[in-house]
Amino acid sequence: MKATIKSSLLCLIASAALMTSCKKDETRAVMNQGPETALTSTQSTLVLVQANAANPATTFTWGKAEFGYQAAVKYTLQFTKGSTNFAAATTTSLELGNVLTKAFTVGELNAKMQDIIPYGSVQQVQARVKADVGSGVDPIYSNVISLTITSYRDIVNYEFPQALRLAGNYQGWSPGVAPKIVDKFASGTTGSNYEGYINFANATPEFKMVKGPDWPFGDFGSAGPGLLGNGGANLTLSDGAGVYRIRANTVAMTWSNVKITTWGIIGSATPGDWGASTPMTFNAADGTWTITVNLTGGAGKEMKFRANNDWPINFGDNAPADNKPDYDGNNIPIAVSGNYTITLDLGIAGNYSYTIRRN
Repeated sequence: MKATIKSSLLCLIASAALMTSCKKDETRAVMNQGPETALTSTQSTLVLVQANAANPATTFTWGKAEFGYQAAVKYTLQFTKGSTNFAAATTTSLELGNVLTKAFTVGELNAKMQDIIPYGSVQQVQARVKADVGSGVDPIYSNVISLTITSYRDIVNYEFPQALRLAGNYQGWSPGVAPKIVDKFASGTTGSNYEGYINFANATPEFKMVKGPDWPFGDFGSAGPGLLGNGGANLTLSDGAGVYRIRANTVAMTWSNVKITTWGIIGSATPGDWGASTPMTFNAADGTWTITVNLTGGAGKEMKFRANNDWPINFGDNAPADNKPDYDGNNIPIAVSGNYTITLDLGIAGNYSYTIRRN
């Protein structure tokens, strides 16, 4: 009996030693980060300009991830604002399959930057690569590199028949520099859904809808209340100076206006919940509405944009969400609680956008 016990103890000790040895010899998952395999970018300072959208911007390369066994590795290039440690609210990602390099054009990189940084100013951005094999295995990450990027607002410049210029007494009756209302799908000589938000800085606004950058191209004026005619009298607004949503249909030859006294945010993520809008501030220089506010994030925490403290004019963002507001669109989820700067940009017709950025 004693010999049997002694033999069993020896077996247990040997097994434990073997297991310990195996653990010491285990190959750990690593991302190759030597001088020739670390994540790098061919440019570290980039000033992105829309005129160069099709030109090369920069190329990222990185080393192959080793998980200690044969695995199908998928790589994701991640960008984050400043040094925010790749928090979800300030990070944008691009899935790249199994490649070890990604070349961006100026336009492609600018589109990704719009997710995390404001356009038009110098911003600090960090990048890294995530390697993942799924199946419950923890992903691994490359080194982090820092970039300095100035992005731009991606503007589509619509002209007739997709655009009508609103020349009037509020801007010197000059079609060449007049703001526009836009129907992206107009064709031939007519459109049925022209729209824009115009700031009429005149106590008694008068205007006409011009078909090009000067009067000889032709214009639409008034043919009676709510009606358009070729030429005709000036169109007028009875509620005085301010921001108006102007709509026109040159098939039915009708037009309409709504004065916008305020835009606000509303929803379960906002201070007023779904019961009251929290007002935004208008910037007449660029046609944007902004607010800096504390939002509550998490499951079921959402928001929308609402005009005039009522629901007839409201914006959400339909799937797939693209930071371009949709009338009566889906609620916009807020993942993380924090202080945010929110901007609704309606300054250029046909190019509406919004940003929700955590400070």
